[in-house]
Amino acid sequence: MKKYNHTRVIGPRSKGLFFGACFLAVVLGGHFAEAAPTVLAPHRAVYDLVLDRVQGSAGIDSAQGRIVFELESGPCAGVVQTFRQLVVLAGGETGTRVVDSQSMTTEEPDGKTMRFSVLNRVGSAPAVQTSGVATRKDAGIDVRLSSPIKSVLSFPASTLYPGEHYRALIDAAKAGKTISSLQVYDGADEGQSAPETFAVIGKSRAPAGDDKALLEKAGMRVTEAWPVEISYFEAGKHPVDEPTYRVSMDLLDNGVSAAIRLDYLSFSLKGQLVALESKAETPCP
Repeated sequence: MKKYNHTRVIGPRSKGLFFGACFLAVVLGGHFAEAAPTVLAPHRAVYDLVLDRVQGSAGIDSAQGRIVFELESGPCAGVVQTFRQLVVLAGGETGTRVVDSQSMTTEEPDGKTMRFSVLNRVGSAPAVQTSGVATRKDAGIDVRLSSPIKSVLSFPASTLYPGEHYRALIDAAKAGKTISSLQVYDGADEGQSAPETFAVIGKSRAPAGDDKALLEKAGMRVTEAWPVEISYFEAGKHPVDEPTYRVSMDLLDNGVSAAIRLDYLSFSLKGQLVALESKAETPCP
């Protein structure tokens, strides 16, 4: 069975779900440089996953799992996103395998530094641990990986961290933009890549009934939502090419995501928001 990278979900490589990223020193051609920054609501969200679609010979007959995503933020704390996705895939000659993906990104308040840790485990194979520090400099973003192999990488200055990316998408949606093309680094792919993303943003609408009820129960204001689909490409690829991964969601203006769909091309998973908890902002020291 192919090893699928499940860390890009909410954020949005995340919320990815996502929505990841959850997510920005906004780029988008500098259009939002003077706008007030979007505030991401600290929260904990749980999503139940089921098999949505299988294409060709993916060797998957059934799938079920869960995502737990937590976002912490505050004026002195930056943005911390913690994500875990556990999926049981079964079918064909491959039998049953458990895919366990965990990640944590910590973006400093000044937007310069991000610390990240990513753990992927497929079945009984050894877990792959990726960790390191990304630092934004005038010439670009420098990444120092401490595992799985110590190395130093660099990416363009326009590259965003997950929290920056998430805020950029919300800002684009609020401004009535229908597309957004940005490069994102979150430590996935063993820290080796900063994929290009191409997002299509639909018209604003009210949250679905079940999602609205969860928002109200969590004491969060009912906000507008935008249907967003994000495709991830290897750096240098064009949006007309086949992406490596897609994620779609209903993106709310406070950073909460609902109705997620994770498309690994040969199969996809559908996620429903089943629990939502509002959290207090991280206090200043």
